[in-house]
Amino acid sequence: MKYASVVFDTLIKKPLDYSISEELTQEIKIGTQVEVLVRGHQRTGYVFAIKEHTDYPHVLPIKKIISSEALSSDLLTLALWMSNYYCAPLSQVVKCMLPSSVRKDIQPQQQIFLTSDMPKKKLRDLSLELTQKHPAQALVLSTFLTSKKGIFLQDLLMKTGVSKSPIDSLIKKKIFKEQKIFLDLPLENYFLSEPKKLNEEQQKALKTIAQDIERKIFATHLLFGVTGSGKTEVYLHAIQKVLDQKQKVILLVPEVALTSQTIERFKTRFHNKLAVLHHKKSHGERSHSWKEIFQGNVDIVIGARSAVFSPLPDLGLIILDEEHDLSYKQTEEPPTYHARQVAIMRAKIASCPIILGSATPSFETFYNAEHHKHILSTLSQRANKAPLCKVQLIDMRLERMKNQSSYFSEALLEGIKKRYTQGEQTILFLNRRGFHNFLICQKCSSVVQCPHCDLSLTYHKKAHLLRCHSCGYHIVPLEKCPSCSSREHFEYKGFGTEHVEAALHKIFPDIRTLRMDRDTTSKKDSHDQLFKEFRAGKADVLIGTQMVVKGFHFPSVTLVGVLNTDGALHIPDFRSSEYVFQLLTQVAGRAGRADLLGEVLIQTYMPENSTIQQVKDQDYRSFYQFEMENRKSFSYPPYTHMVKIQFSGSDEKNIRHDAALFRKVMIEKLPKNMIIHPVIPSGRYRVNNIFRLFFIIRTKNIVHTTRLLQEVKEKFSLTKDNKLLIDIDPVSTYF
Repeated sequence: MKYASVVFDTLIKKPLDYSISEELTQEIKIGTQVEVLVRGHQRTGYVFAIKEHTDYPHVLPIKKIISSEALSSDLLTLALWMSNYYCAPLSQVVKCMLPSSVRKDIQPQQQIFLTSDMPKKKLRDLSLELTQKHPAQALVLSTFLTSKKGIFLQDLLMKTGVSKSPIDSLIKKKIFKEQKIFLDLPLENYFLSEPKKLNEEQQKALKTIAQDIERKIFATHLLFGVTGSGKTEVYLHAIQKVLDQKQKVILLVPEVALTSQTIERFKTRFHNKLAVLHHKKSHGERSHSWKEIFQGNVDIVIGARSAVFSPLPDLGLIILDEEHDLSYKQTEEPPTYHARQVAIMRAKIASCPIILGSATPSFETFYNAEHHKHILSTLSQRANKAPLCKVQLIDMRLERMKNQSSYFSEALLEGIKKRYTQGEQTILFLNRRGFHNFLICQKCSSVVQCPHCDLSLTYHKKAHLLRCHSCGYHIVPLEKCPSCSSREHFEYKGFGTEHVEAALHKIFPDIRTLRMDRDTTSKKDSHDQLFKEFRAGKADVLIGTQMVVKGFHFPSVTLVGVLNTDGALHIPDFRSSEYVFQLLTQVAGRAGRADLLGEVLIQTYMPENSTIQQVKDQDYRSFYQFEMENRKSFSYPPYTHMVKIQFSGSDEKNIRHDAALFRKVMIEKLPKNMIIHPVIPSGRYRVNNIFRLFFIIRTKNIVHTTRLLQEVKEKFSLTKDNKLLIDIDPVSTYF
């Protein structure tokens, strides 16, 4: 008799043992999805281990196999490490690894593609015949004739505006043939291009990486290159070497918007099958892609954070582009993993190299490179030998003295006008969406706030709503102050991307603009559409939040304007300077990426600030050395690890009690050399009527600390409805 240890993706935290019948012995293996009984209820689980003995006297048998396409053994090994490192139950890790569409076995929605065997001349004649008696059918045929090889039903319905009835009639007459297909990537033709010739620095970096690819050994490579230095070309050459060895690749990108650009580059270089995984995909699309990957039908997986769990067999390389980006960290629910750490561990388990790429590496990564834990390759100049952009600081204190109401400095307006008249493009960056930031009464100083959160409501002009950016609460704009009933002193203040776009059109009525923020990219494929429109030159100015700064390559962009980022430097977080430096360096890198010289104008009220000055110099190493001295003085990461213990609940008194008690227990358990900070409110203390408190632990022995945390957590009784979240290596000690 053999036994299977089964792990669940429900609230059952620990694996349970079940016996394997003789009929199922040959079929069940590690990772198989099975159906079992738990307290009389049918539950779905995954075989975590197969063993000869069990410690329990009576075990139930496995009822049946649901699917063999579940978790591979290397992913289960990774899950066990994540459970221990991130203090999360194994069940929650498995749930995180498997998309809900895979767990529920949601089938992809197939699309109908229409073709015809008839010659085009005959179809034209038929269209003319049907014009009088069946005009809708005639319209369908004439529209169909504009397509080369066929057309999707949905596209035909959209273009003609007819119902499905005339199309069904043409199918019955055997004029149209319908074919059901699943479309996981855009149906576009790409011409294969030759690999670009690498410069000396790129060749040196590739040679270092290629040695580990050929030897099939684990190593972490940091590809540290200035913006526009050709890191992607090194990735592509490295990937080709992996594919030549009949192995597979995972490429992680920080922003969904980047996948369109990445797919385009990969499709023009490789014949190989691609799969794309991110949250904008439908459940059916994700389920289909997952199964294709598991079955070995995919060679390259491109995706955001969770794509690190792609069940690729024979993994040969992992690439983490823009490795410093905050979106790689999961913060709201356990496990609070960082894709960078998980990717490194996955590469170690798979015995393959991993590349971390960035122009502004996280301090932890660069520290590891300095101490030879990572292999450092540097690209110090742009691939086309173009100089880095000239960065100019605009003192907005002086500008406000000239023009009290302007959001644009004179230099920025002149720069936009110059590019507009020359047929070049501009990017304007502002990390605030909406039209106005808040509505305030100048008489009594009250601000209209969300009743459920500690946030002011933002005005969105297009929707004509005051909206909370945390919980989604919205109301129609008020006409008088709710506190003192004043009308004449009730004013909107601050500006967001929507306001910038409107203001720009008032100054330049004929200018063409596109806006990229959460409001304009909420629909599926909206990122792709905006990217393609701007790349095709259908707009002169792209206005956006931080999603426009992450790795985009727009050859015609020669000017980048940063409207305001001073606020981020005032956040009481030891990483705030690092984040601002990374953000501004990345946005500066969007200009002058081709043959045209680029210029960056940063509007600021703090031009003397050391971080902003170092951004102007574009010297990462100097900034790193300056900041690391402060980190070392205060024993901040990477010199120590941090753990953030967060408590949340609807009763403020109860969460304060639980937080204080848990901290007291940890003080008793942990060694005296570990620093335990006081309990403080989160930067956003109340969100959707839920209060949040936390305290920080600083430790040099993270393994010992997490083990103790796990022990205390399992025995600790939270007040009803309160929640505890353990965030290992948090990216923020404020929010």
